[in-house]
Amino acid sequence: MQPPIKKLKSKHLESSASQWRYEASSTDEHVGTTGVQEDKTCSRVDLERILLGTGRQSSGRTDEGDNSSVDDTSSQDGSDSDPAFSELRAMFSRKTTKGSRKSRAKPMVGKTKAAEIGPSGETYTPYEVQVLAFIKDHPGTILMIEKGYKFYFHEESAKIASTELGIIAYVKRNLLTASIPVHRKEVHMKKLLSKGHKVGIIEQTETAALKKASENKNALFERKLTQLYTAITYVDEVDSVDDLDKYSAPPLMCLVETHEHDSGEGEVNIGMIAVTPSTGDVIWDDFHDTVMRVELETRLVHTRPAELLVSSEGLTKMTQKVLGHFANASHDQRIRTEHFNFTLSSSEAFDFISDFYTTKATSSAEELSPDKILAIVAGLPQLVVISLAHAIKYLSTFSIADAVLAVKFFTRFTERSHMLLNGNTMTNLEIYQNQTDFTTKGTLISILDHTATKFGARLLKNWIGKPLTNRFILNQRINAVEEIKSSDSPQLVDLCRVLKRLPDLARGLCRIQYGKCTPQELASFLSAFRSVASAFPEYSEEFHSTLLNDIFSSLPKLKAPTEALLAAIDVKKATSGKKDEMWTDPEQFPALDEYKMLIETVKSELNEELKSIRKLLRRPSLTWTTVAGIEYLIEIKKSEDRAVPANWVVVTATKYMRRYHTPEVKKFIDELSRYKETLNVEANKAFASFLSSIALDHYSVMRDAVNKLAIADCLLSLAHVAHQQGYVRPEFIEEDTLEIVEGRHPMIEALRTDPFVPNTLYMGGDYPRSSIITGPNMGGKSSAVRMIALIAIMAQIGSYVPAKAVRLGLLDGVLSRMGASDELARGRSTFMVEMAQTSDILQKATHRSLVILDELGRGTSTADGMAIADAVLHHLVEHVKCKTLFITHYPLVATELERKFPEEVQNLHMGYTTEIRINGTRDVTFLYQLSPGVALESFGVECGRLAGLPDGILRFASERSELCRTVAEQRTRRSRLVHAWSLISFELNAL
Repeated sequence: MQPPIKKLKSKHLESSASQWRYEASSTDEHVGTTGVQEDKTCSRVDLERILLGTGRQSSGRTDEGDNSSVDDTSSQDGSDSDPAFSELRAMFSRKTTKGSRKSRAKPMVGKTKAAEIGPSGETYTPYEVQVLAFIKDHPGTILMIEKGYKFYFHEESAKIASTELGIIAYVKRNLLTASIPVHRKEVHMKKLLSKGHKVGIIEQTETAALKKASENKNALFERKLTQLYTAITYVDEVDSVDDLDKYSAPPLMCLVETHEHDSGEGEVNIGMIAVTPSTGDVIWDDFHDTVMRVELETRLVHTRPAELLVSSEGLTKMTQKVLGHFANASHDQRIRTEHFNFTLSSSEAFDFISDFYTTKATSSAEELSPDKILAIVAGLPQLVVISLAHAIKYLSTFSIADAVLAVKFFTRFTERSHMLLNGNTMTNLEIYQNQTDFTTKGTLISILDHTATKFGARLLKNWIGKPLTNRFILNQRINAVEEIKSSDSPQLVDLCRVLKRLPDLARGLCRIQYGKCTPQELASFLSAFRSVASAFPEYSEEFHSTLLNDIFSSLPKLKAPTEALLAAIDVKKATSGKKDEMWTDPEQFPALDEYKMLIETVKSELNEELKSIRKLLRRPSLTWTTVAGIEYLIEIKKSEDRAVPANWVVVTATKYMRRYHTPEVKKFIDELSRYKETLNVEANKAFASFLSSIALDHYSVMRDAVNKLAIADCLLSLAHVAHQQGYVRPEFIEEDTLEIVEGRHPMIEALRTDPFVPNTLYMGGDYPRSSIITGPNMGGKSSAVRMIALIAIMAQIGSYVPAKAVRLGLLDGVLSRMGASDELARGRSTFMVEMAQTSDILQKATHRSLVILDELGRGTSTADGMAIADAVLHHLVEHVKCKTLFITHYPLVATELERKFPEEVQNLHMGYTTEIRINGTRDVTFLYQLSPGVALESFGVECGRLAGLPDGILRFASERSELCRTVAEQRTRRSRLVHAWSLISFELNAL
């Protein structure tokens, strides 16, 4: 039976209002009687719903428990645009008549709890109570709370967000508040993470449709902390546009320290584990360190952690100073430091790790069996095991502890096959970062990096920081580079083509392992592996290089798992993000089909309802209308003056038309929403299950292939360097010698357009092992010694070098002390820094090391500086017997050492010519070439003239310089005469 129909004609508004008006006085007269007609009461309620818009469905997500919310979006019914309709609505909202009374509600004694009053003088809303509970449960975390179509920050989180993000914070009722749109969540979250903050995402765990169908539909929306991130635990999308630095893969470094009681806070033992969740790389080390913590500083420079995990009480003050200085010295982002309250014992740590790997390692693959994993872990040093346990505990709070599952890919920071470049050398030689703007421009990595993939670039960075000292491995690498350079193999051409199109497979594999991969990423990831597998379906050894054969033989192993995984999904639908439709086998996830059938059933019922509405309105061509995301609307123009049933609800309205929902349509829409949301939940479960199966069954094969592709990318990059003009293959020999013929500085040559002046140097063998270099300021001394060190490092990376010829016995380290700077934050003066670095060199240098000392002793008085320089050089030449390049402006030190050790020390200077100008000043021309002999002048005054010092100051300085030189020469002649006279006297007395 159809409900009563009424016409809403503007010319009959008066009579309609009179017909349906109920006076309050008449209501009072019938209180407690049964004479009130039930159908009239219902009709009045229906009319109020239509006229006043009550009961309309909101188009946005609302929070019923938050009375203060201003973000809930309601549909506008457009009644203000119809004057007659507004008049009738106003008529029903008039005050009661004079005779009407309102009864006061009596307070319920003992029934309710008094509401707490907030700072504003108003009570806390349920939402505010919920927020305060979250803040209490998660101290030190910036909370982003989902409400409607925004994420809100409150209280301290709002203050920080306002400062870091540049958004407005304001007081709303009882809480300080700031907000961002939902679609900007990732952008703002990344910015907060880069500033060193921990960010928690609190989301609504129930939707409006499911809540409406639940028993507590009028209660507050349920919210939970669903995601917790720091800079290292946030695994970004594979091809995120925000990931601008291809070398950046921020690790977490966990440190555990012990020290002997009799050594105070001096010498310590440190266990280290560095985990990179975004790539799955794990580096460990166990080392002894001195009071200056040079070893710790070296590892910090190499790994560049974004987060430190240390004990709150177990670190010495010196270690805390070093870590604090490193955390505050970062130029691009803040380093976050997390603390654990107590350090586990070695037995507790191993028990915890055993439980973790036994629970996690459920794969049938042999390399992931618990017994094999625990055997590897048991072989680690005790301090490393303790560090690993604390790292696993910490990562487990972010649900990414799976990063440490593949223990066979763990690598030690210091290997016997690698040369370790300490932090000073990395900085002085500008290996990763220049000292001007702290970017990669003009660095060694910028010269060598021509990789096509991000995972290849990260591996090359590792190669550059750890040159090889194993001749067999080094020859394997450089043989592969030479073969690539000279080969025209189609396999290599295909490899170059494939690498250029690959996404970041290492990061993608980690996102799959953590269950954070999207369908679009999965489709891209599997398609990339398919391109690799199809390009190399079979391989028979065709290269001379064993390294190249090993790479190409591993790639066909991808074919079987890739085909199986791609057969299970529809790539096109996965690319469009349809988790419920991307499966090729319907029986794989049967729950999805069940809910799809229910959805289709409801849609069929809606179509039947549309047919009934067409008959009722006598409009056979009527179709559903969708406006602002609201579906299944019945649109009727006001000009049609068409009668509609009283129980139809106006959802939206404009000046010319109204759009309705019938009760049946609304019921079907609610049912449809519930089924769709349940389908979405089931689709997410199915997708997570599929990702888990990939990580469980195919991770090892895929990870091995990614590693081999990264090696191939690095070899191709070094081959690109080898093709450059003037680059030659270095020759590695058994003798402990270093010979560079017409070597050039790789970075200066690349940055400048004019040709670089080459230099030749022989050290060791038939030539002195140490060279003392003097010469004018700005004459090129530092550039020359840097060139020598860089060529040696490039050679032992496996690269061709910029020279005419290079022969060298393998070096076990390059140690340098160059430049002058203080470290006030660590309580070190310029001279103290200089002495600390020199001390570290003296402890680490061996007879196979290359040591570079630039103007040692200049930070103190001339006498003390000369004494220290002379003593250090004596020790290096006489006891260590390493290759030494010593730059000095002390000619006396140079001449005395060469006189004392003529077979071990040679004096060189940077060549120059001088001319006297008409005004009496000298014009110095730098030749930038190493020449035999000692330079007696440094030409500091001429350098000042180039810098623009006033002429008067320069003339006075020149006079004083000449006077000092004359006095020094007179003293030298006098001392020689005295020495000669003493010898003559001794001989005469002997006679």
